[in-house]
Amino acid sequence: MSSTLSPTDFDSLEIQGQYSDINNRWDLPDSDWDNDSSSARLFERSRIKALADEREAVQKKTFTKWVNSHLARVTCRVGDLYSDLRDGRNLLRLLEVLSGETLPKPTKGRMRIHCLENVDKALQFLKEQKVHLENMGSHDIVDGNHRLTLGLVWTIILRFQIQDISVETEDNKEK
Repeated sequence: MSSTLSPTDFDSLEIQGQYSDINNRWDLPDSDWDNDSSSARLFERSRIKALADEREAVQKKTFTKWVNSHLARVTCRVGDLYSDLRDGRNLLRLLEVLSGETLPKPTKGRMRIHCLENVDKALQFLKEQKVHLENMGSHDIVDGNHRLTLGLVWTIILRFQIQDISVETEDNKEK
């Protein structure tokens, strides 16, 4: 018995073959996906890194504008959020403006120990205000740790800006 293929059967087999070739490119063994040098893994890592960098840049820009909007009251300005908060002086000024309280005078000098002391004064004030700072020390800000600097500014925003927001409903039950 011989089987003959009609033209439509032949086209169907050809299309199935093309699709199986395309699908086979992505049907890699698990060992190939787990291989650190696979192109899919490298692409995935580079894309995640690019998105994380983009998110950090947006946060830095937004937080810098927020800090500057408050520091403008005392005719002060931050150009680069990471470097300008490192000495602690701008951080102390910002906390004074936001809280309305007088904080200790910043230590004069540009040495690392002076910067650590100023940032420590700011962090101590935040602790007195019952602001919880998880795993953050003055050395993290002085060293310019981007992630922790953004986290500190976000914590300050939450404490001094967002916490005071109240919502009133029509029946005045929720504030």
